[in-house]
Amino acid sequence: MSHSADLNPVTHPWLQKDNFVRQFIEQAWDLFCIFDVHGNLTYASKSFNPVIGLIPEDFQQIVDFIDSEYRMDIHKMFIKTLQTSSSSKLELRMKGSSESFNWFECTAMPICNGEGNLSEICFVLNDITLRKNHESRLIAMAFHDPLTGLPNRRLFKEQLQQMFMQAKRTNRPFALLYVDIDDFKMINDTMGHDVGDAFLQDFAHRIQDCLREVDLFARMGGDEFTILLPSVDCEEHVNSVAKRILHCVDQPWEVQGHLFRATVSMGITMYNQDQTEASHMMKEVDLALYQVKGKGRNHFQFYQEK
Repeated sequence: MSHSADLNPVTHPWLQKDNFVRQFIEQAWDLFCIFDVHGNLTYASKSFNPVIGLIPEDFQQIVDFIDSEYRMDIHKMFIKTLQTSSSSKLELRMKGSSESFNWFECTAMPICNGEGNLSEICFVLNDITLRKNHESRLIAMAFHDPLTGLPNRRLFKEQLQQMFMQAKRTNRPFALLYVDIDDFKMINDTMGHDVGDAFLQDFAHRIQDCLREVDLFARMGGDEFTILLPSVDCEEHVNSVAKRILHCVDQPWEVQGHLFRATVSMGITMYNQDQTEASHMMKEVDLALYQVKGKGRNHFQFYQEK
């Protein structure tokens, strides 16, 4: 697409026909740009400058200011409009004037000449960043624990299933840990639920510091947590992680002026080809955790078949 020298809306034939349309486009916050059938930019609205920090002379093609992920989509949109003379929509993101990326709903609309033939294509871009941010928050709320910000039970189960199916295909092992805070009820009962909530938040931070970025740490509810360790093929590595967690939790806690100590118990299982479903691994760590609790807590144990 080449750049046209004449971008004055007053001299653009389509906008010159209707003064109301011209004034509406020039004062609207949406972005308007028009291309001829050869892809030459013939008009760009003044709103490009305050919204994305560009004036029409700064770009020659619509793809110049769009994130590279969507450039092929815009090109296909242009070709489709040429071939079908019909409108279409696409959600995409572009860098705004503040250097942050904004989301836009882009609509491509055909413009026909007096003979009814398609002569130009108008792109209208409406900023939908607030809506997309709201959708992202709703998704985060659906898959994350509101207190700790950790993945919740729903997201954990999805990730466990995906990791299990991948292990079935690639035979790449992983480990699952079930973590239970010992006597957490006593913290709530003696110090109050506010302290208990603050402790859980601090607990989440401490455990995350013991893990890799690729590991998944989730809150199942209450004082129960799970950990997925991908690409782990030996018990020695899992042993070191479990010992690190025990040592980390055993350090003194100071929460809202209260000083105390805490411990955890953990059940552990490793993926193996004999497991037919991801739910079997959950049963195994649950049994291993139960055995740890029966032996006095503050320790970990691998699942062992009887």
